Amino acid sequence: MTTSNAFKPLTKDDIADVLGISLRSIENWVNDGTLPAPKKLGNRVYWHPNAFYAWLDHRLTADAADEPAERATPVPYVKQHKAKPQAQAKAAKTQMDTLLNRTQAKLDAMLA
Repeated sequence: MTTSNAFKPLTKDDIADVLGISLRSIENWVNDGTLPAPKKLGNRVYWHPNAFYAWLDHRLTADAADEPAERATPVPYVKQHKAKPQAQAKAAKTQMDTLLNRTQAKLDAMLA
C-alpha cells in the first residue's frame, strides 16, 4: 500500500500570515522578484510549500552568512554633510554638458 504525502498549497493569505505582511506587499514582492512567483490555477495563485519554505530558508540564512563579522558590532553614526544645492546643480550641469559634447562628437563623426 502506498501513501502519498499530500500538501496544502499556500495562498497569498497564508504567505502574508507567515511573513507578517499585507496582501499588497505580497503582490509587490512578486512583481519586483523578491518573492518567487506563484503558479496560477484557475483564478487563484498558489505556492508549493516546499518551494516557498526553501526560498524563505535561503533568504534568512543567506543574509546572515553574507554579513561580515566586523559588521556584527554596531557602527557609530557619523553625520555626513550634504552638498549645497548650488554645487549639486553645477555638477549636474557639468555632467550634462559633457554628455552633450560627447553626443555631438559622435554625430559629427557619423556625418563626416
